[in-house]
Amino acid sequence: MKSAAANWAGAIVWSKMMHRAVAVDAALDLRPFVRYLQSRTMPHHITEESGKLVIWARSEREAGLIAELFAQWQADELDIPGSGPAAAAVPLFSGKTFAQNLLSAIWLAPVSMVFIAACLLVALLSQLGADPMAVRGLFFPDLRQTGLLDSPWIFIRTLTPALLHFGAVHLVFNLLWLWYFGRMIEPVLGWWRMLALVLLAAFGGNMAQYLWSGNGMFGGMSGVVYGLLGFIWMWQTVQPQSALRLPTAMIMVFLVALVLMGVLASAMIATAAHLGGLFSGMLAGVVLGRLLGNR
Repeated sequence: MKSAAANWAGAIVWSKMMHRAVAVDAALDLRPFVRYLQSRTMPHHITEESGKLVIWARSEREAGLIAELFAQWQADELDIPGSGPAAAAVPLFSGKTFAQNLLSAIWLAPVSMVFIAACLLVALLSQLGADPMAVRGLFFPDLRQTGLLDSPWIFIRTLTPALLHFGAVHLVFNLLWLWYFGRMIEPVLGWWRMLALVLLAAFGGNMAQYLWSGNGMFGGMSGVVYGLLGFIWMWQTVQPQSALRLPTAMIMVFLVALVLMGVLASAMIATAAHLGGLFSGMLAGVVLGRLLGNR
């Protein structure tokens, strides 16, 4: 499920989704403030630009809230141990910090991290898709020769194409979005509902692509990514007061990107898998949004 059009569309989504909250000197130790944001399960992203650290948020509202909290922290009005304007000038991006963030992500979103690790392992075994025979057992089964429920492995193979990727860009873009959406959804749903959601989106996307194309030579986590997008979209529609939400503009960019990929590179992209995953996630968002009430 990859092409130059897909990469271009993904870049558009990435550029549109984030809102600048705070920019500070790179010498400032932001780790206490970052830990505070993580403790409040407040999604954010940090980049380095020309000697400054920039904190990004998903929406203007969240960017404003982060900026306000940062001002309170600098004024020593937030009770964060080991923080304040006089904090030691320790680089934010260190091996220890990376390990701490990784452990935090594993704790908050274990299912997402397991799938990311599985995709990386499959990519290594298949040499980023250059050696598909090394992972041939993961491709979608030929249901014209065997029944869907003939054996547990046959059914499992309807899910495993999501682990296959073809090229570094294809892998990185899908895993970035899985990382982004997974850390939003999983703390709200819990690990077992998140697992069910990912498997549903994988099955819906893979089955749709098989029925559309008639063969099992496809792969990628894109259907799951669109499933997670569809889930949040319907969840925030059913629960308008929920903190689990995305900016409408971001959702629209994803949908426009899906249309562009289908029009410009339909022969190279598994469009049906994207749509199957999207509709599966939307269905789950409506059902769980109504069942679980406000969260």
